[in-house]
Amino acid sequence: MNKKYKNMIKKIAPIHRNELTKFLCIAALMLLITYVHGILHIAKDVLVISHLGAEYISAMKIWAVLPVSLIFMFLYIKLADKLSRSQLFHVVTWFFISYFVLFALVIYPWRDSLGFNISNSLVASLPSLQYLFKIINNWHYSLFYVFAEGWIAIMLPISFWQTANHITTVEESKRFYPLFGLSAGTGKMIASVLSATFVAHGANWQPTLNSITIFIVMAGIAISVCLFALEKVVGEANFNIQKSHFKTKSKMSFKNSLKYILSSRIILLITALLLCYNTSINLVEGVWKKSIEVFFGSDANRIHQFISNVDVCISIVSIAGAFLGVYILQRFKWLTSALITPFIVCFTGGMFFLFTLLRNHPSVLLLQVSPVLIAVYFGAIYNIFSRSSKHTLFDPTKERVYIPLDDDLKTKGKAAAETIGLRFGKGNGAFVQQVLFALFPSMTLLELSPIICGIFIVMLICWFYATFALNKEQAKKNGFSSRI
Repeated sequence: MNKKYKNMIKKIAPIHRNELTKFLCIAALMLLITYVHGILHIAKDVLVISHLGAEYISAMKIWAVLPVSLIFMFLYIKLADKLSRSQLFHVVTWFFISYFVLFALVIYPWRDSLGFNISNSLVASLPSLQYLFKIINNWHYSLFYVFAEGWIAIMLPISFWQTANHITTVEESKRFYPLFGLSAGTGKMIASVLSATFVAHGANWQPTLNSITIFIVMAGIAISVCLFALEKVVGEANFNIQKSHFKTKSKMSFKNSLKYILSSRIILLITALLLCYNTSINLVEGVWKKSIEVFFGSDANRIHQFISNVDVCISIVSIAGAFLGVYILQRFKWLTSALITPFIVCFTGGMFFLFTLLRNHPSVLLLQVSPVLIAVYFGAIYNIFSRSSKHTLFDPTKERVYIPLDDDLKTKGKAAAETIGLRFGKGNGAFVQQVLFALFPSMTLLELSPIICGIFIVMLICWFYATFALNKEQAKKNGFSSRI
């Protein structure tokens, strides 16, 4: 091959020959986890939007997802003291997959017999709890939503990145991590394309659910195979934190663990980044999904098809962005790379709110296009660029901060920061919406968009501040420059 083309390939995919097997195993894990993530992300949203309404997504996050996620975090930290790294990964993976099999084989087919029926008189007497009551009545949808969110919260940000950070050096991370965005984009694209084919004709969702479950189980088997292969490549001793690792130190209670984590300013600032990203994403998504509900009605198949197409676009942009991310992370300082995602969120989110707020303005009406349709497509643009930048720039820059930290912060600190940042970030967006519904019960998310836009701007300001502060903290640490 021409030397010129060899050099070009090295710049685009700078993986050394002796690293190739290791890189491919880690990249395959990323692809499989994001593949399952993509399938569950579409399925859970379609279920809630079409059966309950977009407003119930925020209620689900407050009443169900947030408390269960704290339980997941507690169990994960406890298991980290008792299991090796590979054992922990396998246990968590099959815990979630076993539930999805149970849901498909037992819970969903028998949902009418297993369901609750809270009386209308009780709901009428406590209108402030109407969302909670409907979540309980439809617990089969709620539980699926909770476990789907659990996979998203645990498997990628904690199980995968904790493993990757443990077996990857700082120098390798500059070349590996941006390309993991390529794996994530590919996994998401496969999930998005297949999700469109999962949709069965008619009103019965069981055939669609059966297809989803079969492909999730196949992915779980492949994840286990990749873990075994990766353990062989890097060596069992290097891959695993042995059970005795935590036993040699005085065990901390859950409360003391959190105190230890909160004593680290770097972990706090990483948590702040996650809170700002997830809160801003969810504030915009709430309004966007209401626009989808208004435009498509309760047609689950059309909603499923549209969201799948948006996810395909996210995947394409993520794949293209992965190559750009390699160049950016190797050529620019950490601060420059870390600021790109909030700038993207600021610009695309601002455009979405601008057209949402001006949907009834005469200049918009002159376009002779449905204002709701404009909001739907500008919201799609926001999701495509903000979510694709997460895998290609936000995650790589964030994860490189963990690498020089001690093992407790890499495991327990990361578990707490990622879970709290993800869950409380989504919970903050949901909490804001629920408070607004309590204050303005007759208004929809579209009507509340001016207030939500103001809160969105505040979160962006906090995000920029946390990024600059984290850059300063990195510069203070010995041997850890802000140019990492």
